[in-house]
Amino acid sequence: MTLQAVCPTQDKAVESQLDQTKFELIKRTICKGTTDDEFQLFIHACKRTGLDPFMRQIFAVKRWDSAERREVMTIQTGIDGYRLIADRTGRYAPGRDAEFGYDAHGGLRWAKAYVKKMTPDGHWHEISATAFWTEYVQTTKDGRPTVFWMKKGHVMLSKCAEALALRKTFPAELSGIYTQEEMAQTMSLPDTKGDSQTIGSDKAYEIERSIDNDPEFKTQLLTRLQRAFGCKSFSDLPQDQFKNVKKVIENHQIKEKIA
Repeated sequence: MTLQAVCPTQDKAVESQLDQTKFELIKRTICKGTTDDEFQLFIHACKRTGLDPFMRQIFAVKRWDSAERREVMTIQTGIDGYRLIADRTGRYAPGRDAEFGYDAHGGLRWAKAYVKKMTPDGHWHEISATAFWTEYVQTTKDGRPTVFWMKKGHVMLSKCAEALALRKTFPAELSGIYTQEEMAQTMSLPDTKGDSQTIGSDKAYEIERSIDNDPEFKTQLLTRLQRAFGCKSFSDLPQDQFKNVKKVIENHQIKEKIA
């Protein structure tokens, strides 16, 4: 694969920056372990977003995908990278401070972030998005929040909510790219290659019955479980994940009521 295959000649600015040496350096370091196809996708994302991989504004991460039975690449940036992409549109402004929700014991449950976008008619509109603690918190092997999330839970969850709001507001610019904060939880998924027992038909029926009236969410949830645990149906869910899934469903239903 040549440099020209990744950086077409008509894009002179990018081609002049990414000479063959830098091309190979990115492949060896920032995109270590990526296939040629994945690497081309990464370079395309760099060009599309204008983020600099050498400044760690954008990077490739390989993670095990249970559904694919192999490691796959995700393209990530930080929340500052999201803000930079949005700012370059000339139609972005920061929103008001994030809002937070708590459970009966004072535990953080959700964060709602706001961003502003100017539409073609010249008017500014406020867009919000909500991130739930159980869906994004990074945990240790025993299921406890990491020290960083324990100390800076509000900061981390508000970043996740802001990323959701920014991607909702600027889908063309941000689709296919995720922030570190959003993807942190996927790094703490338990090992699913062992022989952990599954929940069986009774508990699977309990899950299905609770979301039968929301087929779109039901499909999305099963897709997530397929990727994380290789579940072909809800009955394949590991027993130790049953409470977590119930909590995800509960948070989704609360979110729907808020909306």
